[in-house]
Amino acid sequence: MKSASKLFYLSVFALLATSGSCSDSADTCPFSPNAIIDDGCVSYATLDRLNSKVKPAVDELVRTTDFFSYYRMNLFHKTCPFWSDEDGMCGNIACAVETLDNEEDIPEIWRASELGKLEGPLAKHPGKKMQKQNPQRPLQGKLGEGVGESCVVEYDDECDDRDYCIPEDEGTTSNGDYINLLHNPERFTGYSGQSAKQVWDAIYLENCFKKSSFPKSADLGVSHAPSEPAALDFKHVLDSAGRQAQLEHQRQSFPDTPFVANTGYEVEDECLEKRVFYRVVSGMHASISTHLCWDYLNQSTGEWQPNLACYESRLHKFPDRISNLYFNYALVTRAIAKLGPYVLGPQYTFCAGDLLQDQDTRDKVAAVTKHAASVPQIFDEGVMFVNGEGPSLKEDFRNRFRNISRVMDCVGCDKCRLWGKIQTSGYGTALKVLFEFHEHQKPPSLKRTELVALFNTYARLSSSIAANGKFRAMIELRDKGSSEQPPTPEEIYQLIDEDDEDMNEFIRMRHLGPDDSLGDHVGNEIGRVMKAVKIVLKSWIRTPRMM
Repeated sequence: MKSASKLFYLSVFALLATSGSCSDSADTCPFSPNAIIDDGCVSYATLDRLNSKVKPAVDELVRTTDFFSYYRMNLFHKTCPFWSDEDGMCGNIACAVETLDNEEDIPEIWRASELGKLEGPLAKHPGKKMQKQNPQRPLQGKLGEGVGESCVVEYDDECDDRDYCIPEDEGTTSNGDYINLLHNPERFTGYSGQSAKQVWDAIYLENCFKKSSFPKSADLGVSHAPSEPAALDFKHVLDSAGRQAQLEHQRQSFPDTPFVANTGYEVEDECLEKRVFYRVVSGMHASISTHLCWDYLNQSTGEWQPNLACYESRLHKFPDRISNLYFNYALVTRAIAKLGPYVLGPQYTFCAGDLLQDQDTRDKVAAVTKHAASVPQIFDEGVMFVNGEGPSLKEDFRNRFRNISRVMDCVGCDKCRLWGKIQTSGYGTALKVLFEFHEHQKPPSLKRTELVALFNTYARLSSSIAANGKFRAMIELRDKGSSEQPPTPEEIYQLIDEDDEDMNEFIRMRHLGPDDSLGDHVGNEIGRVMKAVKIVLKSWIRTPRMM
């Protein structure tokens, strides 16, 4: 027989516990898995479930097809357009680290200067004459035997003014190289310090839009009523956290910045378009940070392994960054789903010289787009750029994202620059698909590099979502072993009376949460209230018998 105090504790905990069983402070865990992502149309839990299906398919696509595993880029012949190369090189940790006392004790292959170098064969882009003379092998085998070169070569085409990234790598005048992405994975390189900080500072400064005369421009037709009682508080937490993160970023460069300074993340004069821009940039930063922390090199042992301290300092303490990571996943998922009919139609060919590879690539693309389209209401791009300033605001949005493409030329680490440019291009392609592909209109052409960047960015996001879940599990396991924590839902199942079906059912409802439809939300909420009232009444009736 349980004591009344224990039963009372369990009742209170069960009724008040969040569905995510968060045991941290409010600063590190402000939302539950079943909360709806701000500016999106889907919950965190739904995206986690979706990613469990997407990840195997998108990994298979980018790792086993020639079309998506090689990328053409002008990586070595570009200069930084924003500050001098000398300043950029002086800030490169690959140079600065060599002066540290312990750097000499690290084997050369583990040093930052070596980790940042590209690996594998490179092939120059062939001119139109070579493409016509040898269409089956225009690269003359320079990428190695067995590579379907007709799947890899970027055929020269004109640029489109609807691009959201800089297509500087296309055209016969480009000095671009074909790079094997499988030989150059995105992971820890040791690149940090002043050069990396300068790059991110320049990127975040692009979040300074002109003040609109339509501050609530994209709010037309959108209901802001919370879908659950906690939804409004969730939004306020995100707004506050987003502003605080931006303010902290400003104070790193300008320590005297007042705490009342304009951060560009103020709710009262902020339209959806500006929020989306900031969240895409922040989410990209969060995704990159996740990869570096998950695939981290222990420079003492030479082992690649997850770095939990890295994750906690870069992401876990900043819930807005994790929120923006999920937002980016939703945005790119919507773009992939919308793109499906275009790339799978007869108008697009993946491998002109190899019909078997072309069909294999097409089948694997179809698997990814099918999963992406399985959650129909995930992001609604139709509410953006809809008022009188829509065209000019879209142009401003597009130009600022193009500038981020240019900033990536200032990265002083080859691998970091490679993946920075790929993901910038990937997000730019996603925005192009969302905002420039309209029904009953001919869609703008998509170059091979845009498709490769988009699906590889999706793969990177998918890996980030999975790694975040594993990092959170590691933290929960560590905290559970190091200090006494409130019981988890599974532990409560064992503590309460097995015959108390009402309590069991209530905890399961809190832990699992409803589906994402409005009807399920309402039904689940009413059911939980009724069940809670019944539990409380039963506990008061039984209390005298347990004294």
